[in-house]
Amino acid sequence: MKRLYKFFIVAVLILAAIAGLAVWQRIAATEDEFSYRVEATFDENGKPVVGSNVVHITVRRNIPCVGMCGYTISVQGQAIPVKFSNGKYVFVLLGVADHSFRAGNMPFQAFRALPPFKKISELPREPLNVPPEYVPTIIYFTDMADPESAVIANQDNLRTLVGENVRLMNTSVKLTDEPVSTGIDQLLPWVKKQEVVKKSNENISTSHYRYPETDNQSKSLQSDYPRSLERNDL
Repeated sequence: MKRLYKFFIVAVLILAAIAGLAVWQRIAATEDEFSYRVEATFDENGKPVVGSNVVHITVRRNIPCVGMCGYTISVQGQAIPVKFSNGKYVFVLLGVADHSFRAGNMPFQAFRALPPFKKISELPREPLNVPPEYVPTIIYFTDMADPESAVIANQDNLRTLVGENVRLMNTSVKLTDEPVSTGIDQLLPWVKKQEVVKKSNENISTSHYRYPETDNQSKSLQSDYPRSLERNDL
């Protein structure tokens, strides 16, 4: 009995040490941490329509690390729902919905931690425009209850999809201390389903969807949009 008790104590101590090491590693490895508000401004029939959300970013150095270190960017946040006067929505994603670009990269293209600033969290809190090539993908659901009905929206087909004279005017980011935005599941309840949550937290999405091109021809897209609708990988 005593031997079993000692074994139990040792096992608990080992588990506690592993947990403590994991916590220490997580804290020690944090290079930068910040929240930002991304704001998308559309023009609808000559009137501005603005949508915005707050996203949180943590940059961690991979440990152990010898020589040149790798980094992991963790993202917590949701896509921006933008509602137009006729009740239709578009969603501005957390990033560009393909495998060439990840959700965490966009703010780094707008925020440049140049001298004398070493970290993005140290930068002045002024709104900055997102470079055109890093503006997040905008999607429209022909049926908001069906995740596979997603259509990539752009300047050429926004008017057709929304049914109004709509165009994207500007996308900007600004550092903030506000809490991370929530509530997208009230519009898209399927976002919380297990298969979508799993897909959202994978490093690589393996989902295949189709979207119509502006010439009404369809082509396959290995889409990362489930991952870019909601992220909670902190």
